[in-house]
Amino acid sequence: MSIKDMDYQLHGFMIGKEIHFDIYSGRLYRLPSGGTERNFIFASIFFNDTMLQLFTYLLLHARHKKVTKDELLKKIWEENNLIPSTQRLWQVLNNLNKKLHLLGLPDDFILNMKGSGYMINSFDVKPIYYKLSDAPVISGMDKK
Repeated sequence: MSIKDMDYQLHGFMIGKEIHFDIYSGRLYRLPSGGTERNFIFASIFFNDTMLQLFTYLLLHARHKKVTKDELLKKIWEENNLIPSTQRLWQVLNNLNKKLHLLGLPDDFILNMKGSGYMINSFDVKPIYYKLSDAPVISGMDKK
């Protein structure tokens, strides 16, 4: 039985022991696991829609195999009614890498495989799921 058959929804990813990517808030944050409570440091980064979709797609599809530039342009730009361009892909990836570096991820976390595509350069990326039946129910009054 697959995870899809059990009514689970992807919530995000854990990257290493300290970095959590929350898809629904569009936020990547680092909670250091070491140190003392007096030296507690919290860092958080937000993504725009295109960057969020690109990072999510890479974490889902490029952890074990490369994804091509054409695949990214189709899945992230064309399928979202955006105009695809190699320049725009490069720009979003460059800005994404800068943000990832701010949280302490290596410069080559998203590995550019010259001329053939991109891969996530880490084996310590784990998807996080939640069971739909355990999700909180939001009523109209809770949204205020």
